[in-house]
Amino acid sequence: MEHTQIAGSVARFIERRLTESSCERSQIAARCGFRDLKVLTMIATGVAKLPIKKIGVLAEALGADPAHLLRLVLAEYLPDVWEAIEAHLPSTVLTTNELELVKAYRQITGDSDASPAAIDRNAAVSAIVVA
Repeated sequence: MEHTQIAGSVARFIERRLTESSCERSQIAARCGFRDLKVLTMIATGVAKLPIKKIGVLAEALGADPAHLLRLVLAEYLPDVWEAIEAHLPSTVLTTNELELVKAYRQITGDSDASPAAIDRNAAVSAIVVA
């Protein structure tokens, strides 16, 4: 049975990570508790959705950050829910790498809640520390 890839960020992300993985797909499927490799294949091609309860175990099996995969899943599968979460929670879901940036920012600012002086997509974030 041949599946066409749906242009979804979750499917593309999973397919890319599967391709990059040194593990066999059948091993990854088994680690995730999928009874059949076809389930993983259907998720990776966008034919089926990744069950939310499998995000953590699949991310771990793929060597990916679970928070990143969670954001992709919620943004694609439940965009209204994700929008509400982002709009109403005091903070967002951070990946491990993003959390490291936050920790470094807090260390640099002496955890003073300093406002960023400049945020530019092509440059680093700078902070003004007010003593």
